[in-house]
Amino acid sequence: MAEMLLLREAAVLIASATGAYTDFKTGYIYDWITVPLILLGAGIDIFEKDYSGLAIGAAVFAIGFALYYAGKIGGGDVKLYAGIALMLPYYNGIFVLSAALLAALSAVVFFSTYYTIKYLRRGIDLKYNEAGIRRAIMLLIIIGAYMYFLLGSGFAGSGYIALVGVPILFGTVFLALERGIRKEFFLQKVRTESLEDDEIIALDFMDGDKVKKMQAGFKGVIGEKEKKEMIGAGIDEVMVYRNLPRFGPFIFLGVLLAILMPGIGQIALMGT
Repeated sequence: MAEMLLLREAAVLIASATGAYTDFKTGYIYDWITVPLILLGAGIDIFEKDYSGLAIGAAVFAIGFALYYAGKIGGGDVKLYAGIALMLPYYNGIFVLSAALLAALSAVVFFSTYYTIKYLRRGIDLKYNEAGIRRAIMLLIIIGAYMYFLLGSGFAGSGYIALVGVPILFGTVFLALERGIRKEFFLQKVRTESLEDDEIIALDFMDGDKVKKMQAGFKGVIGEKEKKEMIGAGIDEVMVYRNLPRFGPFIFLGVLLAILMPGIGQIALMGT
């Protein structure tokens, strides 16, 4: 039993570390990393008759695919998290939840700091970001009141407030400046025929007439089908998001923290 757990941990650490490296270097987490992890995890779960583990993996993949379809997360990230869920379905609770939350919290702090500093150096246009600043202030007031209630009522301790509240504070800064950051660092105009697979269309920066030509319910990522439809509709150029933040290194960090310091994950999830 202990040997099998070590195998599961080693497989998850190796896959997530390799994915972190390839994502950092190329922007991709390849199938040769994720598919073996998924197959090995599913095989072990079937061998051990752990059908709830299979269900967790399937649920993670389904949720991840919905986010991928909407252009919110990369396909490699989805498959890596599905493999992690299958390989370590139960480890100090539902392992993938702790790992994903710790990855998200660390990524929010890092990217909010990094891009805010870069934006400051270029010069922040407060008027352009006015709507985002208003939303961020309102969200900060609501979350601040909620955190105060949790702390005052004893539902959550100071550790939870620090672990979750601080990243949320960083996140609201990013939210306030998000439109300007996306425009300055990620937005590009490209020829439609030059679109790559899994390209993310920046609909909110496109001309209204072009958006109307696209079908209702247009998905966030582009494949060959959508590319051909846009060319057929006479859309020659589109706005896309490129050089987006790479999440792979934070998936590895979340996995590492959840294995080495499971108490942190429990605090982040449960509040105590």
